[in-house]
Amino acid sequence: MTFPQTMAKALLNLDDVRVRRGMNTVLDGCSLRIETGQTVVLAGVNGAGKTTLLEAAAGLLPVENGKIQHADVVVRDHEGRTKPSPLSVGLTLQKNGMMGSEVLEERLQCAMSMNGNNVDCGPFLNAFGLTHRANDLIAHLSQGQARKVAVLAGLLPAFASKVPALVILDEPDAGLDDASVEALGGWLNELRAMGHGLLIATHDERIMACATHRFEIGQEMKTHATPPEGVNAQQRPSKPVKRITPGAFGVRMHLRTLMWLNTNAIAGLLTLGILLSFGDFMGELNQMQRLGFVLAPVLAVALCGEPLVVATREERAADWWRGVCGRSPHASWLPLVIGLVFSLLSSTALSETLDATIVGAGSLLCFSVWHGVGWMQRSTQRLARPQAVFVGLLTPVLILPYSLFVSLLS
Repeated sequence: MTFPQTMAKALLNLDDVRVRRGMNTVLDGCSLRIETGQTVVLAGVNGAGKTTLLEAAAGLLPVENGKIQHADVVVRDHEGRTKPSPLSVGLTLQKNGMMGSEVLEERLQCAMSMNGNNVDCGPFLNAFGLTHRANDLIAHLSQGQARKVAVLAGLLPAFASKVPALVILDEPDAGLDDASVEALGGWLNELRAMGHGLLIATHDERIMACATHRFEIGQEMKTHATPPEGVNAQQRPSKPVKRITPGAFGVRMHLRTLMWLNTNAIAGLLTLGILLSFGDFMGELNQMQRLGFVLAPVLAVALCGEPLVVATREERAADWWRGVCGRSPHASWLPLVIGLVFSLLSSTALSETLDATIVGAGSLLCFSVWHGVGWMQRSTQRLARPQAVFVGLLTPVLILPYSLFVSLLS
C-alpha cells in the first residue's frame, strides 16, 4: 500500500527549538523538517543531542524556544502548550518502553491499535525469530528479543496506517544480530517507499545506507550521497480494530499483576485493622466522627496513588505511551470498584448500618483521590530528578478537603 506522492507533505517540523536537560542546553536553534517519503538519519558523536532531538520530536520534552509540529498541528511550543499528534506515530526509545507483564503479541497489537488498524504480525515475528515467543511475557524474553519487540512496536503502526505516519527510532539496531539488522533495513526502505516519514538515530552504517538525508545537529540537513533505490512496497492488508486506550491498558495491567492489591488494598486493610484494634468505640462517637472512621480505610487506599506510575517507570513505558497517544496508563474506573468494596467492608467491620449514599460517596472519594495523587506522581516524573520529589509529603493537604467532605455527608 502506497500513498499518493503528487505533493510532498511535511510530517515533522522543528522550528528554532531549544531544549535543556538539567542545567545544560542540549539543543539550541535546531530546525528540522521531514516530509513524506523521507528517511532522515541523525549523525554525530555520542552526547551530541541525537536522543534529545528524537524525544523532543516525539513531544516528550518541554522546549524553551520554538515549536514542534506534526503535520499541521503544533504538538509543543515554548509557552508550554501541548496537543496530541494528529499522525500515527511509531516510536522506539533507547529503553524498550514496555512493562515486563505485557505479552509479546499483545504489545504489538496495542501499538498498532493507536491508529485504529493492524496488520498480520506473523511475517515480522518470523523474520526476527520470535514466532515461538508470541504468547510469552516480555519479562521472559532475553534482552535481544525484548529489543526486537520494541523495534517492531515502532515500525508496525506505520505498516498498519492508511495515511502517512511518522516513525521515530532511537538506536533500533542496538542488540540486534546481523540477520535482524538486514531485515530492519528492508522494512525501513519499504516504509519510505510507502510514503511514511522516518527519523532515526544510529551508528550502524547498514541503517545509515537507508537514509535519503543525513542531519547533523547544528548543521543543515544534507541529501544522502547515494540515496537508496526504491523498493516495491508489499501489500499488507490492514483491518480496523478497536483502539486500546491508556485506561484500558492500565486496568488490564492492574488485574494481571494485582499491583492494586499489593499497594492500595494493603494500606486500606492495615488502616481497618488498626481501627478494629481499638475495640467497640463507634457507639460513643457522633455521626460525623463515625463517618470519618468508616471512610478512613478508603482514604488510605486512595492516598497510595497510582501503582502504575512506578511500574511504567521501568523501561520508560510511560514515555512510550505519552509519545504515541499523549497520555500515560492509568487505572481508569478501577478505583470506583475498589472504593465501593472497601466502603462496604469498612461499614460491616465497624458495625455501621449499610447506607447506599455512604457507599457511593466512598467509591467517589477513592476515585477522586486516587487519580489526584496519580496526577501529582506523573507530574514529577517529567522532572530532572523525579525520585528526589516525595509526593507523599504533599498528601496531608488532602486532610482538610476530606474533613469537609465528611462534614457535608453527615
